[in-house]
Amino acid sequence: METRLLVDKVYEELLNAIIQGKFKPGQVLREDKVASMIGASRTPVREALARLEKEGFVIKDRRSYVVTPITKDDVIQLYEARIPLEAMAARLAAQRATDEQLARMNSIIEAIKVEVMQPNPNPIKLADLNGEFHELVAEASGNKVISSVLKQIRLKLKIVRVNIFTSYSRRLEETKEHGEVYETIAARNADAAFIKMLTHEQNVLEYVKNNVLPYYF
Repeated sequence: METRLLVDKVYEELLNAIIQGKFKPGQVLREDKVASMIGASRTPVREALARLEKEGFVIKDRRSYVVTPITKDDVIQLYEARIPLEAMAARLAAQRATDEQLARMNSIIEAIKVEVMQPNPNPIKLADLNGEFHELVAEASGNKVISSVLKQIRLKLKIVRVNIFTSYSRRLEETKEHGEVYETIAARNADAAFIKMLTHEQNVLEYVKNNVLPYYF
């Protein structure tokens, strides 16, 4: 097997183990032990772990890696902090977004719709597109503090956000809710944008509480 294909295979195997909770938050992953576990040499394992580090799924710790640490309480508190900030960002974006920013939001919404309709939608790609949409809304708010804080929160919630998009029903709901948020921002309806984003984020938190936290942690 070609080196790149082997690295991709190891990466997918490790990523799935993290998403499915086989590797728990805070668990130490040593190259030699991981290589032995999955029957691969250390070189592709090293490259796969470096890729996972870049994407925020693991953290480099001296000679090993650690699955990004996060607890149930961390997740809930991060969402509790995120929800009002996302809603305020949407309100401000409805007032301040440029036409170019609105066009980019619409492009992301369309890209999400395309990916959701694929035979096997990629939850990581959907989580990334989701993050791009929310990041753009925050950028369009014109408030650098809100944008910076939300970016940090999204990074810490990466593994949780990917898990959300493994659900068929939640993928459809996310797509619908994002579309509604975009429509209110594009219509310059600040109050409606606030409510739509608030409702969306509250729905996400409820889904996470009921369908992610009990099984992942």
